[in-house]
Amino acid sequence: MAVFSDRLIDKALTNNSRVIVGLDPTIERFPAYLKAQLKKEPTDEKLEDLLFEFNRAVIEATEKIAVAYKPQAAFYEQYGLAGIKALQRTITFMRVKGLLTIIDAKRNDIAHTAGAYAKAWIGASHPIFNTPNLWQSDAITINGYLGRDGIDPFLATNPNAGLFVLAKTSNPSSGELQDLALATGETVAEKMAALAQQWGEASIGKHGFSTIGIVVGATYPEFSTKLRNIAPNAPFLMPGIGAQGGSLDAIAAAAGKDGLGAYASSSRGVMYPFKADELVGSDWYVLAKEQIGEAAEELREAIQKKLN
Repeated sequence: MAVFSDRLIDKALTNNSRVIVGLDPTIERFPAYLKAQLKKEPTDEKLEDLLFEFNRAVIEATEKIAVAYKPQAAFYEQYGLAGIKALQRTITFMRVKGLLTIIDAKRNDIAHTAGAYAKAWIGASHPIFNTPNLWQSDAITINGYLGRDGIDPFLATNPNAGLFVLAKTSNPSSGELQDLALATGETVAEKMAALAQQWGEASIGKHGFSTIGIVVGATYPEFSTKLRNIAPNAPFLMPGIGAQGGSLDAIAAAAGKDGLGAYASSSRGVMYPFKADELVGSDWYVLAKEQIGEAAEELREAIQKKLN
């Protein structure tokens, strides 16, 4: 199997896209028809089915546009076992369709624990029964704060998987730590980018990018060029486009070699372009897919225009 960066870029070239679609289900924003179904049958089984069905609508609406999908684990964990089962079904559905999954879990810990996280999310098989891991993802977001000890277990578990290390996150208070200057004069975000570059030097694929990328918020365009210069071989996962007001200029500035190094992640902006209260009938699926597909296509075209 090719390293993750090559699989990601091959998909980007096939779909002529730099869009990563977030899969962050929030029941309150679902079509009215689905909410009504859950109200009539308030069970874990129904909740699981509705979560999966909505994800399926998003995926089918965008699979010719999205480079990858990024489910955020917290949006499933909040719904308990129903959410976890829906996440597993969603990942399996995407794997069968040959789509790439980046689990946004922001995991890490000391090496022993990091290894368990790695087996859970990117390992190919169950650690005891050796059966297929039904929620194996192609890549995972991780916290690099523990240093190399927290990186090696992920690489050992699956050297072809992608790791996106948090560098400059998209949230408003990220600067409280990430913008602080170290004794060397570089910021924490810059140091993390430099470490990611170093950690990924042994895993550079045919397109010139490594399996270890960094998360860089599109809400901070001034960091895009700076961090790209520090980490020329790292793929950039760039959240914040859409609801958070991220800049497409940030994506273009971080694109790097051949314009293939930066990927815009949008969740709410793509998932919920419709007015939920207008989707009251069983035709919600067709209507939602149409609007979701249009939103994703609009984002793809806007990014390609910036890149060109």
